[in-house]
Amino acid sequence: MGILGKLFGRQEDTPKTGLSVTANGMVSASPIMSVHPDFKDYIWIGDGKYRNYYPAQKGVNSTSVHGFKITVSFGIDEEPSLIYLGLPVAFDTRPVERPPYYPVYKNLTPEQKGVYWKFLSNPYDSTVDVGYVFILYYGLERFLLTDKYERAMELIIALRDVHANKSFQHYTANAIILSCIHYQRPDLVMRFMNSLDKDHENEFSNDLYLLCKHELNLPLSANDIMRMAKSFDFKKNTYIKQTPEQFTIALTTVLKEKYGSETILLNHLISDQEFGSLPQSQLQVFANVSIQNKAVSVPVMTSSKEFKRTMYELLDAAHEAVKAQMADMRKSGNCTAVSAKQTSNKEKKPLVFDADKEAELIQNYKCKKQNSLDQHFASIDLQNFYYGYRNLSVEYLEKCIDYCLDDISRLPEIQAIYRKTNAEVFNGRIPAFERLAIIYEKQKNYIKAIEICDKAIQYYGPLGMKENVEDFSKRKQKLTEKNNK
Repeated sequence: MGILGKLFGRQEDTPKTGLSVTANGMVSASPIMSVHPDFKDYIWIGDGKYRNYYPAQKGVNSTSVHGFKITVSFGIDEEPSLIYLGLPVAFDTRPVERPPYYPVYKNLTPEQKGVYWKFLSNPYDSTVDVGYVFILYYGLERFLLTDKYERAMELIIALRDVHANKSFQHYTANAIILSCIHYQRPDLVMRFMNSLDKDHENEFSNDLYLLCKHELNLPLSANDIMRMAKSFDFKKNTYIKQTPEQFTIALTTVLKEKYGSETILLNHLISDQEFGSLPQSQLQVFANVSIQNKAVSVPVMTSSKEFKRTMYELLDAAHEAVKAQMADMRKSGNCTAVSAKQTSNKEKKPLVFDADKEAELIQNYKCKKQNSLDQHFASIDLQNFYYGYRNLSVEYLEKCIDYCLDDISRLPEIQAIYRKTNAEVFNGRIPAFERLAIIYEKQKNYIKAIEICDKAIQYYGPLGMKENVEDFSKRKQKLTEKNNK
């Protein structure tokens, strides 16, 4: 059975129950009839005549992707979106407290359950609190593990179109991409990519997406390369942002001139031998708390120096082409030509600290304290979050440093947990090493930066991660030279 095999073993049914209403409001005698038609067959019911959920037996499923083993273990924890029709529901017109982070339907208050039932009648309501959206998504994520995965994917794509929350976008996209890999469905990859018509929908892992393209033998297009420009260290994104259509045409032309095609296959850029030696990074794909080991190891394809260099050169050539076109348009007096300099001088929106996001990430971190590996990934999210606000207050930079140091201190424990579960070492990249080295270098605290490099070398060396050792050895040499000046 593959990584996304069927999970459930049937057990005897339970007595039928009805829906209990405890406050003003009416509910259908058949409550499922009030659910939006798109989702009627895609919610999990735990009791009564509509019951379709039966507890899973604990087990481990895995699949091999071009030599990389991807493993997900399924525990016996109950599905968080599971609806019990016998639980009380209250429909109240007064404001209802938002659900907690990582919400579970049966733990909601009667009033919150009422809000959720109302949401189920129109899941495309973008004003609803994202907690209710996640409850519905948990169930859809589980349907991705069944033979109903294709329709579940279509529903998730439809929800992504209206619910712009970053975490929701990230989880949903990664789950879709991984499912496409497992089911070997290049057609569904294209359907997903064609749905990305809004800026908020581009929140997902570039390395997982590249793995998908590589595994399914799908070419990279100009739009793919533009979307991932940052991953290739290309920072001259003025024209990508301001004149995307013009840049797309220019990049497509560059691809055609260099490769004779408007697209390029990854296996023309990364050999099988290099692919097999790429470092791996742990990526949390599933949001559903009833799925254990939600993180999968993904080859860091953007770590390939030759691949990154090639992508950078393509983007740079397109940039220069657009730059020349814009200059010609200005010289000819074409008023439609946009001045990149003028546009870039527009006043930027002030950075405002997101306290709600901070609370969500901290809660997630605390929930993972029972498993050091899971908490490692939650810590990375906090490190990234606080680092993004480093220029707003020194307090946020210090918090970033604290979480980085804490994460590094727990690496032996993380390794022990991983070996116990997977019978092999955890060889994912540790972002805290690089981030601390950068922070300390900018602070001109070269001694501390060198110490971090030493710790990184000592960690990566025994794991055989030669490229990482080489990177930090070079960084240490440069830091030493700066310190000796």
